[in-house]
Amino acid sequence: MAQSIPRCPKCQKTMERGHIPDIAESHVVQTAWARGETERRRWVGGIKVNTKEQLPITAYRCPSCGYVELYAPPT
Repeated sequence: MAQSIPRCPKCQKTMERGHIPDIAESHVVQTAWARGETERRRWVGGIKVNTKEQLPITAYRCPSCGYVELYAPPT
């Protein structure tokens, strides 16, 4: 099933698909959604992450007004 391209809720223009890159350990990865509350690591800093339960985030941006929506569609 093809994913439909959303329309901007602010101005009704067709949004453009993109992504939000994130720097992790000196390389670039795709930002992802993770279930639950943030749990900080005590000794090494950062947060605990279960990589098996993450969903990649797709970003849609309106080329007219700049509004951005984020989606974490099921795999």
